[in-house]
Order: sequence, then structure tokens, then C-alpha cells
Amino acid sequence: MIQLSTTPLLPSTYSAAGSQGQSNTTRFPDNEIENSTEIILYLLFSLFLFICIFGLVGNGIVLWYLCFLIKRNPITTYVLHLAAADSGVLLTIVVLALTNDFWFLLCFLITYTSSQYLLTAISTEKCLSVVFPIWYRCHRPKYLSALICTLLWNISCLIIGILFLPINRFLAMEIISITNFILCTPTVIICTVLLFIRIYCSLHGRRQGKFYAALLLILLVFILFGAPFSITLIFVFFSALDELHSEYLWTISVMCASINSSVNPLIYFLIGRKKMQRSRESFKLVLQRVFSDNVDCREGRQPV
Repeated sequence: MIQLSTTPLLPSTYSAAGSQGQSNTTRFPDNEIENSTEIILYLLFSLFLFICIFGLVGNGIVLWYLCFLIKRNPITTYVLHLAAADSGVLLTIVVLALTNDFWFLLCFLITYTSSQYLLTAISTEKCLSVVFPIWYRCHRPKYLSALICTLLWNISCLIIGILFLPINRFLAMEIISITNFILCTPTVIICTVLLFIRIYCSLHGRRQGKFYAALLLILLVFILFGAPFSITLIFVFFSALDELHSEYLWTISVMCASINSSVNPLIYFLIGRKKMQRSRESFKLVLQRVFSDNVDCREGRQPV
């Protein structure tokens, strides 16, 4: 079983174990197996670092523009907090790949949980905006985005605080994993299907803004790369897998989580840019096009 205080992302974690597990079933010398395993793991680790650095730069740019250069509205409030949570996920993953600090593991769990909750809140609210547009316009509170974001950060801290209760930490991780999976993954899947049907499959649907297209891609990426981490936690802590297979599964899921936290800025850029535009556009203009081209009520009246 993996330890809660470690994240097996360094190549040295597997080199010895991998060669030991394969030495009895292969014809090649042990040193060749060990060298090949180390090369593969170092390549994977380099790819992992590149993804994290790319994501940190992209989310950092989004944070800069949304904090200082783009007027705040309900959508940018959510996106700002989501970019902050994703940046925290990537930063703590990199630190955990190099150290075995329990407090950074807590920071990773808090930011990852917050990212899941924020994305769930965004998908739920936008789903309501297209399924019940009249009700949404008439009853949406003015400061709802800021209140929800603050509430979700606090809930994430409280849930991860279970690890400090006088119970077994593996039991605490099981509770956290199941809670996050039940609260987020089914909701995101349902909202993704409803948004897709309402926006792209409805014959009488009106044209929606670019943010809905970006949101659908973000939700799809979460289902493919973000949700597997929660599923892996449940599977690892409940299964009878040996330590080597559990660590391999853990590493793959962490790399998927890093992809999930890195790709959002790229999605904003691809959706927001004009395909036929030959001249270079500033990233500010691209973000404004994504976050302003929608029809929600109160969209332009959210205070900073």
C-alpha cells in the first residue's frame, strides 16, 4: 500500500522495484533491465515536468490577466479561482515529486479538491442557465460567484481536515475519495450531457457564447483526466494490489491530474482566437472574447 506522505513520481522510486519484479521472468541481464527502466522513467518524469511547467505558466498568465487587466464578471470570478486551484495542484505535485513532505500533500489535496468543486459549480450554474434561462436571469444573486468560490475553498479545507481526526489515515483518505467522487464526477457528467444536448443538439436552441464551447471541452478533459485520480484513490485504498502496481497506478493518475490542471489556458486560447485572423491577437483580447461572449444576466455587473 502506498504511503500518504509520499508521491512516487521520481524515477528512483521504481527502478529497484521494477528490476526486482522482472528479474525472475526475463532473459535479459538485470543491469540492462534496470537501465532500460530508468531511461523510460526519466523520460516520463521529464514529460511530467514539462506538462506541469506549461500548466503553471498558462494558469499564471490567466491569473495575471483576470486579476489586473480584465473586468471581473461572474464567469471570470469562477475562472480566476479555478486557475488558482489548478496552479496550486501543479505546484504541489512538482514539490511532492521531489520531497516527501506531508504538508505539501495536504496542500495538494486541498487544491485538487477545490478544483473539482469549482468546476462542478461552474458546470452546474451554466447548465441551469441554458436549461432554465428565465428562472436563472430573474433569480441569480448578484454576488453568487464570489460566495460560492469562498464557500468551496472552505469546504475543501474542512474535508481534508478529516486527516487530522483521531482515525486511521487510510480510512480518512477513503472517506475523502468517495466523497469527492460522489459529489463531483456524476454531476459533471450529467451537466456535460445536458449542456451538449441543449446547445448543440437542440433544433430550436439559440447560439450560445464561446465560453460554453470552452466549458464543454474543459468538462470532457476533466472526465478523461481529472476524475481518474479520485477513482484511483478509491481503487488503490480498497483493493488488494501489491505495492508496485499501486504505485504505478498512482503515478499514472497523478500525471493525468497534472494534464487536467494544465490544459484549461490552452482551451481558452483555442476557443477564443479567430481562426481566419492572420494578425496576432493579444491574449487579453482572446480571453475577453471567451468570457464576454455569453448571454447571462448580470454578466457585466459583477463587482471586483
